[in-house]
Amino acid sequence: MSEKVGRRIKEVEAISIPELYKVMKPLENDESILPVQSRTVQYLKKFTKLEPEKAEKIKNKLMEIEGIDPEKAAQIINILPKSPEEIKEIFHEKIIVGELASKILAILKEEGVI
Repeated sequence: MSEKVGRRIKEVEAISIPELYKVMKPLENDESILPVQSRTVQYLKKFTKLEPEKAEKIKNKLMEIEGIDPEKAAQIINILPKSPEEIKEIFHEKIIVGELASKILAILKEEGVI
């Protein structure tokens, strides 16, 4: 009798690039990782704009705003939009009220990331 050997997804969670880099950073100097893992770590290192702790703090603040779920919060952190127009691109399936964009920009400015 043969058994399937593999991995199963136990949980799905939306995380930002800085949060993922925090998870994968210990693999950075590991010689035994697969090439795809190494490329992923290098990509994350290159495109991480914030410290993971700051990203988590901002994500929590953003999710307190009605209409922002973990996926949208992660995208906001990854992109760090600087204008209402950029925010509208993240929320492409909804009409964004100026007040929502203002709240998002206020949090990003308050945290000193834009």
